[in-house]
This record gives sequence, structure tokens and C-alpha cells, in this order.
Amino acid sequence: MATANTFHHPTLGSIKGILRDGLLRFTNIPYATIPHRFARSSLLQQLPRTASTSVGNGLHDAYDATGIPPASIQPFDAPANEVKGCQIPPEILDGFHEEQSEDCLRLSITVPAHARPGNDLPVLVFVHGGAFFLGSTTRPYYDPSTLCRQALEQAEGCVFVGVNYRLGALGFAHLPGAHSVPENNGLYDQRIAFEWVRRFIAGFGGDAGEITALGQSAGGMSLTAHDYSGLENVWRRRVVFSGSLVTMPVKDGKEKEAEFWSLAEKTGVMGVGVGREEAVEKLKEVDVGRIRDAAGVGLLCVESEMLPYSDASMKRMSTPAAWSNVGDSAGLESQIVSSTTYDGGISYNLMIENKDRKGHAKAFFDIANSSGLSHPQELLDLYNITTTDDDPVALRKICQFETDIGFFAASLAQVSGFPGKSYLLLFDLGSPFEGFLPAGECATHTWDIIAMLGSCEKWLEDEYRTAITDLRDRVLRFSVKGEEPWPAWTEDEGKAMVVGKEGLSVVGFDEYMGAETRRGKMLKLAEKEAGDDGRDLLWSEVCRRFLMAEK
Repeated sequence: MATANTFHHPTLGSIKGILRDGLLRFTNIPYATIPHRFARSSLLQQLPRTASTSVGNGLHDAYDATGIPPASIQPFDAPANEVKGCQIPPEILDGFHEEQSEDCLRLSITVPAHARPGNDLPVLVFVHGGAFFLGSTTRPYYDPSTLCRQALEQAEGCVFVGVNYRLGALGFAHLPGAHSVPENNGLYDQRIAFEWVRRFIAGFGGDAGEITALGQSAGGMSLTAHDYSGLENVWRRRVVFSGSLVTMPVKDGKEKEAEFWSLAEKTGVMGVGVGREEAVEKLKEVDVGRIRDAAGVGLLCVESEMLPYSDASMKRMSTPAAWSNVGDSAGLESQIVSSTTYDGGISYNLMIENKDRKGHAKAFFDIANSSGLSHPQELLDLYNITTTDDDPVALRKICQFETDIGFFAASLAQVSGFPGKSYLLLFDLGSPFEGFLPAGECATHTWDIIAMLGSCEKWLEDEYRTAITDLRDRVLRFSVKGEEPWPAWTEDEGKAMVVGKEGLSVVGFDEYMGAETRRGKMLKLAEKEAGDDGRDLLWSEVCRRFLMAEK
């Protein structure tokens, strides 16, 4: 049974949360303000007083943090489409409703019911995914209650923080030379959120010196961007689920400028005689619904303070050498890097319903043969792609290639190139729910983080629940206690943890990327094609061209 409960923070004052099953949840805490559209956000150091609550012998103004916070501006049907794409039960959204607002910079914080200021509990901070234009940390499938209760069973528990940040054009539009439209606002929002946690989490019972960052998909890409930027971060450990700097394309300043003017045209602010500054001011004031309808903006900008690299250097992120200085520059000491065995399922689910995309086998065949590969037929044979494959069959095979080159190879680069301790996780527990892909067959993108957080626990059979509970235990021991979750990855043995229906097992190189495995043959082909640059050649010149429908 849930009840309202008022918590007194020594700096922020009284805050109303919801007490349920040994956990106190604050779901709507603002952490920053935005002076105007497209501006950098600023740290919020006080909470607004929204209600009067009797505490002790006096009357105090308490901030009500019990409601569902607004999400960043995005398509209205995003939650339902995410559930469909993640292949989880649609019933998880029953009774859920979420507003949208430009004023969306909110945190959700979950603490043990016994938490008090100064308890020094470990802190987990979660950055959600959604391709930088979808998502919200308080959607039911990201509910961390099961994980937090398991942390309580292990020891004193933890403090779990979920971060909302600006998405789409509001978070990632950029016009070079225009001070009022800086680049990568969504990433800077995240930095402000972590700074807020560093300053105020002790008042919730958390230890600001023991922060582990968790990110999935675009959230994982965000963490890798922060760690690769050279800027100091507040976390020393991180867990990255299927997210790296090759997960999505990046754009340079010229491309972001073209994108900005396209946005101006789509929203109707451009016209005869409208100059640069006038267009900027009009776009800052146009009804936000037009920006939502325009869509299409949500990619990181390089050659910036956050990512001072060229697009060409970013394409080498699946090369282990690219990660050799990350620990020194960002302060990162250890990491778990994970990918699912069918991360390409997210592309499959998106494209299988796309009536504008047909003839997948022929399209991929043409791209492979025009990509500059010396051995295109070897790639086609490895994934058994033939021009006679019908669309669902061809797409299933192509998305397996996407999984291997765009997710697994990138994860491998992050663990093999990183100078600190790395732990490789291969999530091979197929989603048990019906969807576009057969139930139980495919460990799809996002199912791993949803499973670990535990929002779907009540629908799982015992074999699933046992494997996931064991995984959750390992990740918590790493995040909460700083313990080794399984043997660290080394060049000599390449140990990895595999999660499947049979449970958890530690395996070596030969079992997941040996010479006779599909992954091993794909990596060997990449090396034969272009040496150290071969992985990026297969990713950018073959796989990404197909996914982006490029000729």
C-alpha cells in the first residue's frame, strides 16, 4: 500500500514522496531551469514550495514530488511505440499518463524508507535511452523499485536517481556562431543533473563520492560521450547497456547548421526577407507543437567543447586504441559494458512496419557491392543473405549483422581499449513476450535494462526471474559495493558473462568470438578488408548506409 510521506532535506527543505514496500520515491524534482528555448540550463539550488505540511510541532512548506513529471517534447505516441519496439507487455502502460513540457528537467529519486541525511548510501544515476528524441525516466518500464528492493536485501540499500533531459530539437539543435543556440544542450543538461546529485544527494542519504552511472542506448552513448570528452565526471564506475559513440551518427558544425535551417523551414519561420537573427528569434518563440511535428533533430554535434573531435575520428570509436586515454581524462576507474545478442531487434521492429522500405535483400546486396569492400560476397555468405530472401527473413539477418558490428564490436572496443578494469556482459535472454519477433528467441535492444530494473517481473516465468535476479545481484555488487561482478576482461582470456535461460555463465574468447563463430568470422573479415579500420568500414559504409536508406 502506498502512502504519502514527508522527508526533510537539510538544504532543500521538506519534500513529499510516496512510501511503498520499504522505499520512498520522489518522482518529480526539478534540478535546473532554462532561461529561454535553446539556452544552456542553469543549476536549480532551491525547490519551489507547493504545499503546507505539518511536520513535528510546526507547519512547513513542502515540495510535492509525488506526481509524474513532464517529459521533454516528443511524439505523443512515444510511450506506446517504445513498448512495442521493446517487445514488452502493453499493459505496463495501463493508467499511465504523462504531460510534455519544455520545462522538463526533472529527477526521480528512490531511497530506502530508513534513509536519513548523512547515511552515505551508494548512488546509482540512470540516463535513459530513446535515440535522443524519445523517452522519460519515470515511464513504468523504467521503474527501479525491484532493483532497489534487492539492494536492500543485500545490505543497507542504495539511492537511485533517474534523469530527464531535453530531447530532439530542444536538446540538440545548433546554429554555429549563434550564442543563443549552442550545441548538445541535452548532454549539458545531464552534466547539470550530475552536478545537482553531487551537491544535494547527501541530504537524501546518498554518498556523492560513490556514484555509479548507468546508461542504456542513447543514455549509454551519452555516458561514453562524457567520458570521452576529457571533462571530469562525478562517477568512477559506470554500467553501459548497448550504447557507444558509434550507436548513432554524429554531425559536424556545417551539418548542424543545415539541420537548423531545415527546422526553421519546417516550422514556417523562414520567409522572404527573413534574416538570420530574425529567424533565430522566431524559432525561439514559435509554438512548440510545430517543433514536435518537424522532428528529425536529435544527433550529437562534434567539433565542440563537449566532443572536440572530427566526424572522421569519431568513426574510429570501434577501434580499441580510441579508448586508451578515457580513464585518465575522465577519472573513470571501472566499467561494465553490455550488449544484447539481438540489439538490431530495435531496427527490425521499426522497419518491419515501414511501408516505404521494401526489397531489403536487394538493397543490402547493392550496398555491399558498392561499398568498396574487396570481399562483399563473404559478408553476404556469412549472414546467409540472398537476393531471394523475402523482406522479414532478409531484415532479420541484416539486423543480426547490425547487432554484431554496431553493438557487439563497439562494446568489445570499449572493454579491450579501456586502461581500467572492464567487465563484458552478453545478454542472451530472449524477450519472453510476443511481438514482431517470436517470443523467447531474441534478446532485443532495451529488454536488458527493463529486465534488470524489474518492471516486468510479475509476468516472468521462474527461469527468467532466476537468471535476472542473479544478474541484478552481480550488477548491484559492482555498483553498490564496488565488487568484481565476474572476472575482468583481459587480452589473454577475454572473459565475458553470458546471461541466458540456463542462468549465468562465464565464458572465454573461443565461445563467443572464436575463429569458428559468426562474430569471430565477421571481425576477421573486417580486419582483412581494412585492418584496424575494418570494423568502421563495415559499420559506416555497409550497415549504416542500409539503416539510413542511403544509396
